Formats: sequence, C-alpha cells, structure tokens
Amino acid sequence: MGRPGTIPATGTSKPMKPDLHMHTTASDGLLPPEELVRFAADRGVTVMAVTDHDTFAGADSLRGRATPIPVLTGVELSLSDMKGLHLLGYGVTEAPELRHTVHALAEKRLTRAARMVEKLGELGFPLDYDQLCAACEGTVGRMHIVRAMLDKGCVRTAQEAFDRFLGEGRPAYVAGERLTMAQALPLLRRNGFVPVLAHPAELEKDDMTLRILLESWQKQGLMGVEVYHPSQEKHGFAPLDAMVRRMGLLVTGGSDYHCDDSRHGQPGCTAVHWRSAEADTQALLQAMNEYQG
Repeated sequence: MGRPGTIPATGTSKPMKPDLHMHTTASDGLLPPEELVRFAADRGVTVMAVTDHDTFAGADSLRGRATPIPVLTGVELSLSDMKGLHLLGYGVTEAPELRHTVHALAEKRLTRAARMVEKLGELGFPLDYDQLCAACEGTVGRMHIVRAMLDKGCVRTAQEAFDRFLGEGRPAYVAGERLTMAQALPLLRRNGFVPVLAHPAELEKDDMTLRILLESWQKQGLMGVEVYHPSQEKHGFAPLDAMVRRMGLLVTGGSDYHCDDSRHGQPGCTAVHWRSAEADTQALLQAMNEYQG
C-alpha cells in the first residue's frame, strides 16, 4: 500500500486513471478490500481510495500489504444538514480523534439497522439481525439489509427495497444520527484529513445555490469537490469543474463503486471525462502530505 506522494507520473503513454471513491465489505460494498483492489486494477485503475462509510476497517486491512496499485486511505461521512450531503476525507495521519468519532458513528449505525430490521419484521418481512451483522466486516448500512431482503425473496430488486421500505419516508426507514457539516469539516481538518464534498449533484441544487453553499463550506474548511462522479454526468462535468477551479478548491473524482448491480458507477468510469486527472490527483496527494503529523 504505497504512501501518498510516491505515485509516479504516468506520462502520455499510460494516462492516470484514478478512482478516489470506492466501498468495500467494511461498509456497504460487495467486495472485500483486497479483492476490490484487484478488481479495480484489472479494469485499468492506476490509483484508488477506499472510502467506506463511517469506518476505516477496509483501508486499515490493506496496511503493510503489497497491492497492485496504490491505495489511499479515506472515509465517507453522511451529514445531517440536507438530503444527499456526504463528505469524503483523505489522509495519512493516525487521526485518533477522527477514528474515535467514526467508531461512535458506526455504533449508531448498528442501532439504526436493528430498528429498521424490527420495522421490517412488523411489516411481515422478518430478517435475522445477528446473521446480518455477522456478514459485515465494519459497519452496517441499508444495503446490507437490502441484500438480506433480496436473499430471502422479499423484494426483486434493490430499488424496490428502497422505494417500498427503506427509502426516506418509507415505512421501515429510520433516520441516522449524523454530524453536521460545521462539525465534520473542522474534525477532518484538525486530524490531518483533506475534506472533499462528495457527489454534489445528489444535493439537487441549482448552480447559484450550490455556489453559495460551497463558498460557505469553504470558509469552514472545505478543500475540494468530487466533480467527476457518475451522478454529475447528466448535468455535464465542465460547468462544475470550472466553478470549483475558480474557487481554488481541489477537483477529485470517483465511481462510488459498491457492486456491479448498484446505482453507482464501475471502477474508473469517470476518468474518461477527467482530462486533468493526473494533475488533480497529485494536487490531492500534495495536500494530504502537507497534513502529515
């Protein structure tokens, strides 16, 4: 697992193909960490980040192990300010305070999952909560419950599970306990992690509103925006890319890969649109290195 800053320039013969947003079985991804790295490398990804929800377990399991491509340590935090608001953090420090907070959030996810399973049971869809937790390697999310429902034939597709039962406002949904942006940004910064807004298209804001939000968050410590995410493609990448660069924020990108049949992208899928991928990735690496304690 290479240290940030050691990734060589690839030159014109083999362009860098980064994927800085990927999930493992430590949160709600389908592949174990080592298998995910091999899967990404086989699909041409040249550098990746493990950004599991509320856990470092997946990234930590790769420490000290030889990997076919460099792997950056990251985390994804779900925030309470508005629907779809997530924050990615990238770093190389041990960050004990951040890890303690992330562990506490993971514990709250267990409580939330137990309540959702209870509600599904009341609706006539009993699931084994202990078995569900035993299959998890880090933290429990709604996708673990969805997969259990699929295995038992309760629903035909993951989308049906969200639409009928587990989506916000549906009968088995339980809101999670989350940090606010005002809490998460300083937490990441003082622990040596670079905070990056994840998939801004999922906020469903117009350009002017997004710009106002970014300006506010930048003042609080936001350092980058995940411009190259699958959800941004329908809106076009160029306008957001231009806005983010004008503001002096880092530009990042990733597939948000969870599994082959998920609502997210495939490894490296946004790199084809990301013309300055190498320079932007190196800029992120430089910011991470400047934060080393």
